[in-house]
Amino acid sequence: MKVVFKIVSLVFFIFFITILILSYGITTSKFNNKIINKIQKKIPNSKVNFKNASISLDLFSFSVKTEINNPKIKVDDQDISIRSFMIFTDIKSSFQEKYLLKKIKIIFDKNKISKLKNISLIKNIKALKEIKFIEGNGFGELIIDQFQNNKTNTVFRGELSNVVIAIHGDLPLIKRINGKISYSEDKILLSEVIGNFGDFDLMSRELIYFFNKKLLLGAINLKGQLQPTTDLEKILPKKISANFKKFSNISGKVALDANLKIYFTDNYNIKNNESTFNVSTENLKFKLKNKNNDYIIENINSFFNFNHRGKISSKGHFEINNNKNKFEIIRQNSKKPVKIKTSGTINIQKTFFNTFDFPIKNEVNYSSETLLQNLQQFNTKLQFKLDSSEIDFSFFNYIKKKGEPSKLELNLFKDKNFIKFKNIIFTSNKEKINIQSLFFSTKKFAFQDIGNVNVKIGDKNKFKIIKNKNNYKITGSAIDLSKYLVIKKKKLSNLKFEFNSNFQIKLKKVYLPGEYLIDYENSVQVIQGKIIKLNSFANFKDLTSFSHKVLNNESGNKLMLINSDKAKPFLSSYQFLKGLEKGTLNVKREYLTNNSSITEVKIENFYLKEMPVLTKILSIASLSGALDILEGKGIFFKEAYLKYQLVNNELKILECYGTGPSLGFVLEGRVRKDNFTSLNGSLAPANTINNIVREIPVVGKILTGKKGDGIFGASFKIKGKNNFRVEVNPIKTLTPRFIQRFLKIFKK
Repeated sequence: MKVVFKIVSLVFFIFFITILILSYGITTSKFNNKIINKIQKKIPNSKVNFKNASISLDLFSFSVKTEINNPKIKVDDQDISIRSFMIFTDIKSSFQEKYLLKKIKIIFDKNKISKLKNISLIKNIKALKEIKFIEGNGFGELIIDQFQNNKTNTVFRGELSNVVIAIHGDLPLIKRINGKISYSEDKILLSEVIGNFGDFDLMSRELIYFFNKKLLLGAINLKGQLQPTTDLEKILPKKISANFKKFSNISGKVALDANLKIYFTDNYNIKNNESTFNVSTENLKFKLKNKNNDYIIENINSFFNFNHRGKISSKGHFEINNNKNKFEIIRQNSKKPVKIKTSGTINIQKTFFNTFDFPIKNEVNYSSETLLQNLQQFNTKLQFKLDSSEIDFSFFNYIKKKGEPSKLELNLFKDKNFIKFKNIIFTSNKEKINIQSLFFSTKKFAFQDIGNVNVKIGDKNKFKIIKNKNNYKITGSAIDLSKYLVIKKKKLSNLKFEFNSNFQIKLKKVYLPGEYLIDYENSVQVIQGKIIKLNSFANFKDLTSFSHKVLNNESGNKLMLINSDKAKPFLSSYQFLKGLEKGTLNVKREYLTNNSSITEVKIENFYLKEMPVLTKILSIASLSGALDILEGKGIFFKEAYLKYQLVNNELKILECYGTGPSLGFVLEGRVRKDNFTSLNGSLAPANTINNIVREIPVVGKILTGKKGDGIFGASFKIKGKNNFRVEVNPIKTLTPRFIQRFLKIFKK
């Protein structure tokens, strides 16, 4: 019995020592060729070389472990840096010298990602084919097992270091990516990822792609500080950045949280996207360029939530021109319109219409609600509370003072072809303006149509416009044009007209500067926004008459005729005729082309006083007698005549003179399209004597010249744009005018 025990103990001891030795391992080069053949057979396109291998027994997997020392491996002609290469074979088959492979374990040292991607073990992973690795390293542990089941299982666990990826041709690179990566037969996992996308910090807790489901899940966070030098074209795709070309000087904090859930097709096109996105801004600021204005929009603090199906939910507030506003945006899905609500304070004049005068002068409170189909099609409801602003409707000579309760409501509709303002209602105490609709073309912003209108503002503006197809009737007790006729020359509107209509107008009173017409009647035919025919008639309060006609002359050209027994109401807009009193007015204008016309203006039996330019000429020329008359009752003129040609908004005087008992004048010159005036002429005192001399045969006209000129006179020049510079030549003043005219002919 003792002998048996000793034998068993010895066997057990030998077995233990053998197991211990095998577990510790032995180093040999005897099996190099067999190991190389096994590796190159299991890893396609690979070349392996090493000095020797350590063979040991792995008790945990009941396998024989062969660990290659100092391995040098190439896969697909790519040198792979490996820290350790281990082969696990079945114990039983190893003793039978069959060496059935169970598992391969490779521990990679730092390798360039671009090289690793090209080896056969990785490049067949479809999900990685579309990713362009530019720089960076990867390391980790690769395990290939289940060889005996004729279906290998591959698992990789590692880390990425300073990786650079190009995700799209027109997007910035994702740089300095560091994180963990895990790959198995059913999924690839990225975790604890950090990096940079342009000027933004990138972070992701976890990104998983399931191969069988073709499903991407995970979260990506982007946050950063935009700088005024930020180029949006380098951050956003071209299709998106094209819409931001009008934006500049962008600054502020922006954060994006993307919760991804995307299903792909076999070709890795998006099949279904259930992702959601959250965007927040903090003190965002930018400049928005427009044709006429640049808008500074700042302190944008907002939150946006949206998904791929078009659902949007957003709230926030912002400042425009230092006025605070807030907004809310909601959309259910891409098939529904976007609902936008805004409210706050705005100065419409400064914000949108700083190039010309706008009726609403000061800051007002507003609210709006917009249904937006797209940028070409939307409708908006607008409400303005106008208590805190002065309102100046110059056309009606009406001013609403600050503090008086008032409001304005309107609807705005925009389509590809038109812009429509509907239900425009202004109210202030008992005053009211109601405009049913206004139509404008989108392309040229040309006025095309107007609906019914009802105006009740004070005692001097009470009328209606009633539309019946293309015919309009304008009727009422009064309209006040007294302010409009004074300032209309200052307001040259770029608004174009494109409508075809007939107007019948009957108004009991039409108020003019210092006068009014009674029983005003007018019939007008308009084609393509141009007046083709017009015939109006009215009386002044003293029963003197006024008429205005547009017709075609014998040559087929359009002709405009104005005849008024009172001149002043229609010449009030000309500052240099401010001192005109009494007189009759006759105007004849022939339109030669669209940009050319000839106009004749004749004023008879009128007085001139309080005329700064004339006062200066008379003073410098020492014509004290005429100056005394001007500063008293005024200088009487029997007749003044002006004929001028207008070509492309440049005016050339063809003939101009004035005659009266005490003074006459002649004038010539030009007015450029920028309103720069260059005139020269002469004043002839004792014009009655000059007229008598002019009747003397032969020598009379030589001595006095044409109408308005005389034997003696003061030569002058007028130049300037707003403030005219007046020059009088004293030598010419002393020289008889007929000698001056002779010398002028000699010079030519």
